[in-house]
This record gives sequence, C-alpha cells and structure tokens, in this order.
Amino acid sequence: MISWPGEVNQIIRSDTTINYGVGIIQDTMDSGKKKTRLKSTSVPDTFPVVMQMKKTEFDIFIAWYKVPLHRGAVTFSFPTIAGTGTSEYRILSVSAAGAGGSNVKVLMTWETA
Repeated sequence: MISWPGEVNQIIRSDTTINYGVGIIQDTMDSGKKKTRLKSTSVPDTFPVVMQMKKTEFDIFIAWYKVPLHRGAVTFSFPTIAGTGTSEYRILSVSAAGAGGSNVKVLMTWETA
C-alpha cells in the first residue's frame, strides 16, 4: 500500500458523499420464486471525493496517480473519510475542473479496499 503524497493537501471538501453500495443480487428461480443472496461478503463503500488543490499540488498528484498508483491499480492509505484512523482506498476515476488556473477542483471516485 502506498502513502498519499506529502506535498499534496489532504483536505476533502464537504460536498464529498458516501455510497454504501448494493450488497445483494436477486435471481428468479425456475419456479418463479425470487432468491436473494449476498453479492460478496465485503461490498466496498464508494466515495465521490472532491478536493481543491493548487496547480503545483495537482501536478504532483497526477504524477503520483499515473506512476506509483498505476492509475488506480494500487491501493493507498489516507485518513478515514467516514470515521477515525487511516483506511485503505483505491481510486476508480479522476477528473479535474479549472486545470489551467492556479486552483484545480479535482473530482474522484474512491472505494474502500
């Protein structure tokens, strides 16, 4: 597991939300009855994360995301979003608004690993 880059702030904006995900699958049996079962014993929570970064922080973040994190293939440690302590996350997607200015609004989707 990789650490968050020290040169990039860890401030998550208040418009970040939590999606607890659907943990069940419903099948219809040949008899017509519906059968419900767990999708997995551990369904990951997803977080649409919003961060505000300076342009220099954003450049460091993108380099970290592309190389050590392998564009989300590797997990990283970060202060727990919904709770205390540190948790392990995976980044599923990254997009940015205002990347040409001095401040960049970074929109990401994270999931618990």
